[in-house]
Amino acid sequence: MEAQIEEVTEALVEVMADIDELTEQIVAKEAEIAEAQVEYDAAVEEENAQYEAMKVRIKYMYETGDSDYVMLLTQAGSMADFLTKADYIEDLYEYDRNMLATYQETVQKVAELQEKLEQEKSNLLSLQSDALAEQEYMEQIQSELEATAAEYASEILAKEGEAAEYEAIIATQNAEIKRRQEEAARRAAEEARRRAEEAARLAAQKAADEAAKKAAEDAARRQESVDQVADAADTGIVQTTNKVSYDVSSIYSAGGSELGKSIAAYACKFIGNPYVPGGTSLTEGADCSGFVYSVYKDFGYSVPRTSFALRSAGTEVSYENAQPGDVVCYPGHVGIYIGNGMIVHASTQKTGIKVSNANYRGFITIRRIV
Repeated sequence: MEAQIEEVTEALVEVMADIDELTEQIVAKEAEIAEAQVEYDAAVEEENAQYEAMKVRIKYMYETGDSDYVMLLTQAGSMADFLTKADYIEDLYEYDRNMLATYQETVQKVAELQEKLEQEKSNLLSLQSDALAEQEYMEQIQSELEATAAEYASEILAKEGEAAEYEAIIATQNAEIKRRQEEAARRAAEEARRRAEEAARLAAQKAADEAAKKAAEDAARRQESVDQVADAADTGIVQTTNKVSYDVSSIYSAGGSELGKSIAAYACKFIGNPYVPGGTSLTEGADCSGFVYSVYKDFGYSVPRTSFALRSAGTEVSYENAQPGDVVCYPGHVGIYIGNGMIVHASTQKTGIKVSNANYRGFITIRRIV
């Protein structure tokens, strides 16, 4: 029990560290956005100033009929001087056009940078929301384990007190009573043993029957899943639980084991289903680690329930050697690799279960379970 509490506490600390890191990234991104706004405002102001100056020059030339420029040319002392002044006037026109174009290009680049930074901030806020949900779930597990440990300690103390009281009563009995008690105890023990053996036999039989029934049901469910993804291997299409077809032909054309491909194709059946913090239902809703846990469970594999613990499950492989069915672990998040640089994962409460590029954010490790 103490080991479980310690493991959950370590996972909670890791999640809280991820949240702190994301918060720092958000603050830094907001500073970048503010700086980009200052640059944008300055560029727009400079563009307007250049535009107004050019309009004044054009208006002046129109009102004077270019007489000043004609006078400038007629005052040339030689043909070389005349050509030099003509080049000066041409350069002035060209300078106005080039400066205005330059400032317009600067305004456009800064505006695009603003949009990019806002999108990056939105992504960081989404990741922070996921990490906070997992923190709440881990704190709940920690509280439940601590309550169970306290209950066990109380029961042990009560049993120790009962045993001491029973020993004191036995010690005060006389020899005759002790003999009769021993005889009665012997007969009672014999009867209890017989009943216990019968009860144990019945319980074992019941447990065996229930285990066999459950094993048959699990096998049937897994076989159904295997049959469905086997059909998908032939058709290249898997029918999701919300009646949407998804093309999985790329999964079966990728390298890797057939079992891993089947797991990846099966996971794609649940695209479009909801994201629920702390959930493990593939149809009613699951969080990122609950989604991975339930997909592997339906194939008879028991994997850790949290994204932190999944970082140590199976064996590590490189991104270049990743195969369909591998688990891609991010800070506070996990997904199932489906080949061609893509993953299927329970993303956020807004987007639910969906397909994303495996490099949509930096990952920590890739684990192979099968």
